[in-house]
Amino acid sequence: YFVSFLLKFQFYKALCQEAGHLGSLATCDFYRSTAAGDKLRRTLRLGRSKPWPDALQQLTGRRDISADALMEYFQPLNNWLKDYNAKNGVPVGWTQDKRGTMTLSSSPTRPVGLLLLAVAVMAVFALCADAYRFRDDESSELSHLLMKLRRDQHRKHCWKYSLDGLTESQLTKCARRFIHFANQQLRKRKHRSSLASFHYNVNINKRNKELLTRVDTKYRRFSSKLTLFALKFKGKRMSGLSASDARMLRDLQWNMVFGRRKDSSRMSNLDSQMSQSYDTAVGCYAPGKCLDSGEDNVKNFFRTKNDYDQLRYLWKSWRNATGAKFRNAFVERAQLLNESVRPAGFKNYAFFEYFTDFEDPKFPETVVSLYNQFKPLYEQLHAYLRHRLHQKYPGKFAANGLLPGHLGDDPWGSQYTKWHNEFVPFPAAESIDFDGILKDRERRGLLTVPQLPHVADEFYRSLGLPKMTETFWRKSVFLKPKDHKMNCHGTAFDMHSASRDDFRIKMCTRMDMSSFSTVHHEMGHIMYFMLYSHQPVLFQGSANSGFHEAIGDTITLSVKTAEHFQAIKFAKHLNDTHESQVNTQLTQALENVMFLPFAMTVDLWKWRYISGEVPKEQLNQDWWRLRGLYAGVGPSVSRSEADTDALSKYHAAKNIGYVRYFISFLLKFQFYKAMCEEAGHKGPLSTCDFYKSTAAGDKLRRMLQLGRSKPWPDALQQLTGRRDISADALMEYFQPLHNWLKDYNAKNGVPVGWTVPANPMQSASN
Repeated sequence: YFVSFLLKFQFYKALCQEAGHLGSLATCDFYRSTAAGDKLRRTLRLGRSKPWPDALQQLTGRRDISADALMEYFQPLNNWLKDYNAKNGVPVGWTQDKRGTMTLSSSPTRPVGLLLLAVAVMAVFALCADAYRFRDDESSELSHLLMKLRRDQHRKHCWKYSLDGLTESQLTKCARRFIHFANQQLRKRKHRSSLASFHYNVNINKRNKELLTRVDTKYRRFSSKLTLFALKFKGKRMSGLSASDARMLRDLQWNMVFGRRKDSSRMSNLDSQMSQSYDTAVGCYAPGKCLDSGEDNVKNFFRTKNDYDQLRYLWKSWRNATGAKFRNAFVERAQLLNESVRPAGFKNYAFFEYFTDFEDPKFPETVVSLYNQFKPLYEQLHAYLRHRLHQKYPGKFAANGLLPGHLGDDPWGSQYTKWHNEFVPFPAAESIDFDGILKDRERRGLLTVPQLPHVADEFYRSLGLPKMTETFWRKSVFLKPKDHKMNCHGTAFDMHSASRDDFRIKMCTRMDMSSFSTVHHEMGHIMYFMLYSHQPVLFQGSANSGFHEAIGDTITLSVKTAEHFQAIKFAKHLNDTHESQVNTQLTQALENVMFLPFAMTVDLWKWRYISGEVPKEQLNQDWWRLRGLYAGVGPSVSRSEADTDALSKYHAAKNIGYVRYFISFLLKFQFYKAMCEEAGHKGPLSTCDFYKSTAAGDKLRRMLQLGRSKPWPDALQQLTGRRDISADALMEYFQPLHNWLKDYNAKNGVPVGWTVPANPMQSASN
């Protein structure tokens, strides 16, 4: 009993800590704490199979019996006693007779330990009962009611148990507590996840990969628990819940659930394996002639080289190194994704992904409808580009067929800006060479690569928006390291720090217009992070996924104008004629309009397979059918089902939604037009630069501050005045080019349109 009376305080303290108790130890009640129960269970299950110090360590973390917990429990009383006795002259201590000391043998440990453990466990529950006992002499029925009311008032984790029998008021209070708890815990876990992701991406190695996998697995498990708890409130009447709380609760219910631990671990492992394989993949442009590892090097080769055969060789090599290896993992991941959304009531992951983002049950049809709005422009641009490429590479592909996929700025044939100078409509007209200007300034010592992010920061500050934080400048990575591998894909990170000042960018910056645009784009993400950081964590996000991408892209439309380069004194005055405007618009169209069909196809392809519309035996065939149908682009060499070419794209391999870019490329023209109008711009839309317009900045700020606290049509209306996504602003922006293309193609007999062959996997290249 002597030992058990010490142990019970050690046990009690350990269980209280596990239950998350705060405050004086003597006031702890770990009633209904399954965490404390689990820890106790693990100790009791040992029985006498281990020495008692092992059992003690299992529960308390230490191997010795101590009076420390007892002293902590009675510390308030001890302090009072010392004060009382001192003030009242009460003698402390006594005199002992001289007697022999009895010594107890410490052996045998197991029977003694088992007996002491049993007695101590009973004593712990006696302590707990003392802490929980009601000081009320009424009948047992009233005591039970008081107990329930007290439990409802003080129990923090009410959502962990059955909600049946709770009144509407009690349900509402419980839901509010749950939402508060979710916001607190999600911030902490998002912070850990962001840290692990950032460090892996800037230093790709085995240790960082393992850390990222472990953190992602834990985050998925916690997120799954939150969703399961949130689903308990589904269908419950809670009229007292505010609209904001109801929206947050709904967002918690709209989440994936990995019911089995092994599923969560497997998903993290699949993501990690594909990520590492992709980040370290190597592409070759000829036998034995290979580039350094990474997507960025492959894209740079495509962007700067024109050798038809080398580009085609690299096109195939990159797919062999990526997509062909990911097919089985993609199929397995699709199954896990479908299983993960069924507890939340979604029929498949495809519907879950687009409905929870855009709240449109027929969103794939909406995407196709939006495509049809700009299709007349795309067909004319495609015809002109195909015509000029056919002139450059005579006999390499059909003049009225599909474009081979290796002739663009990247291995996916998504953009074609590298052909601007060669295919410019009016060669004699004065036009701006952005790359040339930047390189010239670098050569003359007027601009360095590390200064590019500061140029972008100055643009945002000119709109009256906040400057980048000190932590941003200290922890972002803008240069490719020489001593280790890094993922060079430009990415912005919200670290979800408690101080709300830790935001970062990682990218491998070069002195060219691509990097100049990227750093302005990524800083748009950072600005969004900063301006909605005051919102609850559940509202710290994009109104829909297209908004986040559109913010930075809206800024790049402004900075990629002759007017802006003149405003920041990077270029002298240029004669702004109709011909020069059409020339500039062609560059923008080769980047923006040519990109749209690719952007819509990545997710349409994924959704068609995941929803069961397309069998896995036709995965690659369906990819090329969609590429041909919407983009008029075909494979550069004949393909097979084993190739799975869609997965040669980073986002498809990583299951990062790509339709956001399709939506963002439409939204950015809507945003841009609205900000130009606010800035008082006059003239063709494509010549607008809203640099230094605080009025435009204020309007943008009001939308960004909303985060996802309002439905996305509300946020869109805040900036643009309309509630629907549309291609109208894009068509207005490119109207001068569209008119010229129609006239040129008609006068020169250029065929417009294309036909998709019966076998879409056959080579489009001769």
